[in-house]
Amino acid sequence: MNRDEVLQEIHQIAKEFAASSGRTVNENSSNFLEAYGFTSLDALEFLLLLEERFGVTFEDEDLTEDTLTSEDRLADYVIERLG
Repeated sequence: MNRDEVLQEIHQIAKEFAASSGRTVNENSSNFLEAYGFTSLDALEFLLLLEERFGVTFEDEDLTEDTLTSEDRLADYVIERLG
């Protein structure tokens, strides 16, 4: 799976999750979690969905603001874990 495919999948999962929660997407936000209106609990649920979809594990020490607020960093993390 290449980077563009991972990014596309991350956005698709985020859009579906946001829609299921009745949240609207703010595509102008530079913060990925804020763009989808995710609370901290939503973010954890979203990460679980990513773990299931990609078969990766987000290690506790890697759950930083830098990783979670950028779709590029999330994609890089997933790709790194996919090896």
